[in-house]
Amino acid sequence: MKSFFRWRILFLPVLLFFSIGCATNRGVVSLKQSVTTVPVQSSGKKVFIKSVTDQREFQENPATQDIPSLGFGGATAATAEIKKRAIARKRNAWGKAMGDILLENGQTVESVISDSLKRSFGELGYVVLSNEQEVTSDTLVMDASIQKFWAYMTPGFWAISLSCDISTTLRITVPKSNTGETETITVKSTKNFQTASEGNWMEVFHLAMEKYVEQVKTRFSRRE
Repeated sequence: MKSFFRWRILFLPVLLFFSIGCATNRGVVSLKQSVTTVPVQSSGKKVFIKSVTDQREFQENPATQDIPSLGFGGATAATAEIKKRAIARKRNAWGKAMGDILLENGQTVESVISDSLKRSFGELGYVVLSNEQEVTSDTLVMDASIQKFWAYMTPGFWAISLSCDISTTLRITVPKSNTGETETITVKSTKNFQTASEGNWMEVFHLAMEKYVEQVKTRFSRRE
């Protein structure tokens, strides 16, 4: 028994080193989805995604890892374009913030959520309009704001956990109606891994995005 614990202590630095992956660099990933704006089986309903706005707040040295922050000069020095592409902060095995992860050039959290919404409504049988001029009196017109889209690492002794939080507020209006509605869609994915490799980050991102799409579909499948 003593030899087992001695072995564990001796190899702990090695395990910690491999568990964090390349924590000091800036990673770039793509979260593209297959989006169909004209459904195979139409319900006769239409939706127009009017706007998607990133309202996340970045902090310097946040109290908890689920709050967005950036390496390489911090959020204060980052451009608005970099912030819209930022989706995760890397940490070392002791939880110290280091590198970060951005979406590839041309992709932002706004475009990812827009594609997720289009996919959700397309799978529900909606025709997703791309031109506001096509909006009719019974079209759902949607403005989305993003409060959370962030992934983070929580260190552990034998494994680490990677998590991704997504939360949006969807404001829906119908031209023929004088009132609007609001739906809040919030999802979280968490999974344990031995390393914080790019593939593992991607798995957690995609798990959260799938949950998001399913949550949107569940909420709007109830509408008459």
